[in-house]
Formats: sequence, C-alpha cells, structure tokens
Amino acid sequence: MSKRKRILLLGDINSIHLQKWIVGLKNDFEIFVFSLDPIEANINGLENVQIFSNQKKTTNRKGKLSYLKSLKKFRKLHKEVKPDFVHAHYATSYGLLGALLKPKKLFISVWGSDVYEFPKKSFIHKTVFKWTVNRANKLFSTSQNMKIELQKYTSKDINVIPFGIDLALFKKQKEKIQNDTFVIGTIKSLEKIYGIDTLLSVFAKFRKKVPNSKCIIYGKGSEGDSLIQLAIKLKIENDVEFKGFIINNEVPKAISQMDVFCVLSRQESFGVAAVEAAACEIPVIASNIGGLPEVVVNNETGFIVDNDVEQIVNKLFDLYSDSSLRNKMGQNGNTFVSNNYDWKENVETMKSFYIL
Repeated sequence: MSKRKRILLLGDINSIHLQKWIVGLKNDFEIFVFSLDPIEANINGLENVQIFSNQKKTTNRKGKLSYLKSLKKFRKLHKEVKPDFVHAHYATSYGLLGALLKPKKLFISVWGSDVYEFPKKSFIHKTVFKWTVNRANKLFSTSQNMKIELQKYTSKDINVIPFGIDLALFKKQKEKIQNDTFVIGTIKSLEKIYGIDTLLSVFAKFRKKVPNSKCIIYGKGSEGDSLIQLAIKLKIENDVEFKGFIINNEVPKAISQMDVFCVLSRQESFGVAAVEAAACEIPVIASNIGGLPEVVVNNETGFIVDNDVEQIVNKLFDLYSDSSLRNKMGQNGNTFVSNNYDWKENVETMKSFYIL
C-alpha cells in the first residue's frame, strides 16, 4: 500500500467551510492544519487531523500584517511535516504566508474579500496580491465571477470548484409549522455586505401588503444591534425574529419554515446559502451581484434582483400570490443543485489535483 500524501492546509480552523474540506479529504490524505487564530469551540469530525493554532487571534487587527509574526512558526511546522502540498485557503494572510514558505507545491483558494477588496486598497496591496497568487502552482475559485476577478491579477489557469452541499442533509423537510403565515427569511452573518438592512426595508413595505407575514433572520455579527434598532424604527420589530447563530446541521430545518429565502448581499463570491435553500425546495430571491446569478437561475429557481426595494417587494408578492409558482421554483431549485452542486463530486474533483 502506497504512503498517503501529506497536505498542510493553511486557514481559519473555525470556518465551517475549511472544516468541510478537512472532513472531505482526511480519509484519503494525511491532513495537517495551521490556523492563525485559536480554536473557538469543540469541532466534531476532525479526528486524526493534527491542528496547530496560535494562542491569540492574529487576523483582522485593523488591517495590520500582524500575522507575519507567525512566519517563523509556519516554517518550523512546514519543515517538520514535510508536506507534499501546501494549500492556503484565502489568498491574503494564509496565501502570502504559504508563498513565503516556498513549498514543493502551493495551492491557493480565493474566498472573496481577498480578491474583491484587498488588491484595490493600494498599489502595495495589489503588488503583494499579484506576487502571492503568481507563486501558486494551482489556483482555485468557487465561482466563475470570482475567477474573472482573479484573472485581472494573473495569467495562470484558475480552476473553478464550487463549494457544494451535502445533498443527503439539504433536502425538503417536513411542512411548515405556521402554514397561515407567509415567512421570509435568510441565514447570513449580520454584516453590512450581506444586506440585512435592505431585507428589513423590503419586509417593512411587504408587510403593509401582506399583514400575515413575518421575517426570520439567522446569524450573528457586528451589525446585530443596529439591525434590531432599524427594525424598531421601521415598526416591524414584532414581526421580525433575530434567531442568532445556527449550526449547519440545523439549517435545513430552519429553511423549511420559510416560504422564500432572500440573499440581498452587496458582495457575494459564491452564495452557498442560496444553494442550501434551493436544495430544500425553497425559492430564492438574490442580488444581481458576484456569484449569486450563477447559483440562482432567474425566473426558474427564483429571482435575480437589483438593489431596489420596490422591485424586491413585487417579486415577493408574486411568490406570495402564486403557491404553484413557489412549488415549481422549489422543485427546479432542487434539481439544479443536484446537477451542479453535489459536495461529494466537488471533493472528488479537488482530490484529483492532489493525486496528480
């Protein structure tokens, strides 16, 4: 039996996305992980995976490159592990550190703000970004839109591997509990870029047309308090529920209590939340931004909209008024996701690059 290849993953161990990659790869490869930030909670499913992390949080500190202080530790770990591949998840911070290690093979996956925002901050940021991604042997993106953005900084081939979902988990659940109430919802971090404030403004107008409606919002973030105050200002606080953080395994159950799922982001590299909702046969209204038009088929699995409150309200009312349209879009969504975003197939594709 041949020796299993060693992969050193560089990324935030607290990210559910990185955790999913680890679980998907660990049975076929020997996995090591280095995280700049400490583990925040118990993480299941990562047995037989060696995880190394800093004692204190070193990322997102007012834009400073404090993570470079970890380079010495990274080099020591790299020397001890002797990996066949170093795969950095996030081109800045982890990607830069990975490039400075000068490994035998370096893979870099871009995630979003690293390619959409970082290079635009200054000439220096752009120079560092270009230097980093051009040191990679392989580059990966989760969407065609993000691939196009990355192509502005490199002539290298960019492989698109979507961040799919577990189709055994994300599927139609039992019927809604409150069938007499029309429920609009979302599951996103409570941050400015995800447009939760737009959703509240939309709901405030929609509720005037449809009094038997409510809005459910799952997620936590820095905008939490201000969004609650906005709901009060709009006089919808009694019909909006801020549910807080939800674990991934509970998401299908939460989605099943919604009639329409909204993703009104101002920036979105891929749109996994929209994919999850479609798999559960819930129609999706999504912004015409980033990777969202790739995962929501306009007029078939939902609606792609501009950042226009009246337009979104009208689309919601169309779905409210026509249950057969909701059901058709829901079924179309499930078929579309099954054909394009099966997580097992995505993992097998990624494995093929490690085996080469």
